[in-house]
Amino acid sequence: MTTLTSTSVAFEHILIPTDFSDASERALGYAKSIARRYQSDLFLIHVNQPINAVSPPEATWIDMQAIQVQLEEQMEQAGMALRSDGFRATALSVPGTVREEILSAIKANKIDLVVMGTHGRRGFDRFLLGSDTEGVSQRVNCPVLVIGPAVPAPGKDAWRPRRVICATALDPASAAIPAYAYLLAQQHGADFLLIHLEDLNKPVMKTDWPAFEKAIAQHLPSGIKAERITRTLFSDSLPGHQIVEVAKERQADLIVMGAHIGSGAATHFIRGTAAQVFAEAHCPVLVMHS
Repeated sequence: MTTLTSTSVAFEHILIPTDFSDASERALGYAKSIARRYQSDLFLIHVNQPINAVSPPEATWIDMQAIQVQLEEQMEQAGMALRSDGFRATALSVPGTVREEILSAIKANKIDLVVMGTHGRRGFDRFLLGSDTEGVSQRVNCPVLVIGPAVPAPGKDAWRPRRVICATALDPASAAIPAYAYLLAQQHGADFLLIHLEDLNKPVMKTDWPAFEKAIAQHLPSGIKAERITRTLFSDSLPGHQIVEVAKERQADLIVMGAHIGSGAATHFIRGTAAQVFAEAHCPVLVMHS
């Protein structure tokens, strides 16, 4: 992400991956709500993945070509439904792997926001299936809005966050993320809070908020000056859980946080901070790369 040059945030092309689950339907609801606000183009995509190696032998009897035709028809119907509701919408059904095909669709359609639902899988399901949401959010260059299992369905009105919190590690290299979050909050007239978590079980590091706020200011467009927006929190609980608790306390309707490039093992075996926030948050989570 580079220094912001515009005084507003806009989402012109939104991609919504779907597996036809309830999680995907909630994500589509939020994408539609955002599209109403920004007059966005919607791109609905379903990726028909190869048969998993651990699938039962009878799975090899399935006529994959017939399934692909059926999925294409189902997606076309979904696209028609969106267009009948007044949206500019394209529905895509493609074979391949979720992460690679989503990355390809982002590039081909100039996507500037991905909206994804997540099931918040844990335990053995997570070991087998991993998290496509985490895998995508770790690799794309555009923001990813994650709709977790605890997030309620959106209303019919155009999307407008009113209370935004942004979690930061105080790394100057990631200062563009809170700058983006702050600009988004300002655009919607939302309250904004930037938080940093200190672990009480570890030596307390000196928090240099003034230096970090200066780094944030360097990423804001000319004429935009951030007010005092920061707060340090001390906790002995898991950071992801603490972020969710702060969001609940402030009745936040959007959490913004950074993402790091992760390995497949990290996605499958470790339920990290982002995964915990996705699973527990009662509001959407906007994930961004520095």
